[in-house]
Amino acid sequence: MKLPAHAAASAALSGAVFAATGSATMAVAATLSGIFIDLDHLADFLILSGEKFSIRAFFRWCEDMKWERIFLLLHSFELWSLAALLAFWLRNELLIGLTLGAAGHLILDQIGNRNLKNGRLCAWFYFLSYRCRVGFRRALLVHDPVA
Repeated sequence: MKLPAHAAASAALSGAVFAATGSATMAVAATLSGIFIDLDHLADFLILSGEKFSIRAFFRWCEDMKWERIFLLLHSFELWSLAALLAFWLRNELLIGLTLGAAGHLILDQIGNRNLKNGRLCAWFYFLSYRCRVGFRRALLVHDPVA
């Protein structure tokens, strides 16, 4: 999904979190993590692209799926599941909010990024363990576009 959609969804989630809990900390954390989880795309671009950074080059690399390998360490159901367990065990509002925002982001990505213009993400794409198992290689993470 694109940034404006994640920003709108994060704002809606934040409102729901605040309405349900009355916690501004949780609500703000949910908003921020729902949007800024995508910073791992920037890290991958800087590490893997070999291109000089520009906003245009970065978005083209992501949208055109120019990558041959991709890490996306924050886009991980395992990471956020562990964070959720820790957050609820500690009863930490900040960590609960961060976890809720990231979970919302990942769920929307799982649903919204199935069929992209240059390919179809495999069903296991948002599991870090799977990406690791296939060596983070595009050829094993993206299938041919749906005709």
